[in-house]
Amino acid sequence: MAKGYQSYRGRHSAGARAAIVLLVIILIIACASILAQQYIVYGDDGGMYLDLPYLGRLDLPVPPRIDAPDEEDPEPASPPVQLVIDQPEPEPEPEPEPEPEDLFGEHRVVELTALPTDGAALQEALAAHGASGFLYPVRDNTGRIFWASESGQSKAISADEAATETLRALCGTEDVLSVARFNVLHDSYYAFANMKDAAICQKNGYVWYDNHSYHWLEPDKELARQYVVGLAVECAQLGFDELLLEELCYPTRGNLYKAVYDNNTMGKTEALVQLLTELRTALEPYGTKLSLLLTEEELLEGSNETSGVDLAAMLPLVDGVYADVSSAASAQALLQAAVGEGNEAPALVCLLAEPGERESWCIPAS
Repeated sequence: MAKGYQSYRGRHSAGARAAIVLLVIILIIACASILAQQYIVYGDDGGMYLDLPYLGRLDLPVPPRIDAPDEEDPEPASPPVQLVIDQPEPEPEPEPEPEPEDLFGEHRVVELTALPTDGAALQEALAAHGASGFLYPVRDNTGRIFWASESGQSKAISADEAATETLRALCGTEDVLSVARFNVLHDSYYAFANMKDAAICQKNGYVWYDNHSYHWLEPDKELARQYVVGLAVECAQLGFDELLLEELCYPTRGNLYKAVYDNNTMGKTEALVQLLTELRTALEPYGTKLSLLLTEEELLEGSNETSGVDLAAMLPLVDGVYADVSSAASAQALLQAAVGEGNEAPALVCLLAEPGERESWCIPAS
């Protein structure tokens, strides 16, 4: 063989030989493990062992068991997380507004345009208006009379006996105030029939008439006063608790210059006071009260030469004043001023304006 071309024999280091030995061992263990799988047996106690042929049973080490936590003494659970949401505090409910105070006392009278059939129907009508009494027109501005009067002018009577008995029964209803609306001097029946002795006349002696062609009684004449007083007494006998005197005055409209008062024995105010005094005296035995129906203008003026109304002279003779006024307090002050300090003013009864309802009159609370 030629020199320089001898065959090469590689050299192995010690590290390479160790790696080969370790790989052989791993392969042997892996093969042994695969072979041993068929001889591994698990016992009832959870252990495992090898059941080798010819060698018998060979126990294998068992890893320690991790016991489940004791159910009777569980570890304390973490408290649940609560979600807190900030909510605005609810606004307090507004307090209910107080009911408006009743401006009037417990006396409320409703004017009736027709008579109820009986006491029960009357009570029902009053309850519908929250009223404690009724006002009924018994004599209007023409002189008509709405009961079967014995002393009234026959042509003026506009009611029969049955209606009169109904009126009498209603006036007798327990705990119900009954007020008769009574026109005093505006009268076309008796004045026309008794021009000379009872009516306001013209210079020629013929009865005077106003802008509505209605006639008036003359309170200066005794026959006129007797007629009015006789009708008022009949109202008291029917059972009315109160007479509301309307147009207790001289006329203020029409051709006033044609009316003649030259033969009068009293002034206008004096004649009115005389009639009012006679009415009060005649009604006293019946306990019937007297009231005046006045306008707000009459209250403000206090006295009027044309009408003859003078509150200072007339108010001491009545128990009440009915008026349609804008201010009850102001009207009461006017009444008190008219009667003077130290004297008791009549009760003020105001008209309540209520749309859709009949007129309601109420006595203001003091």
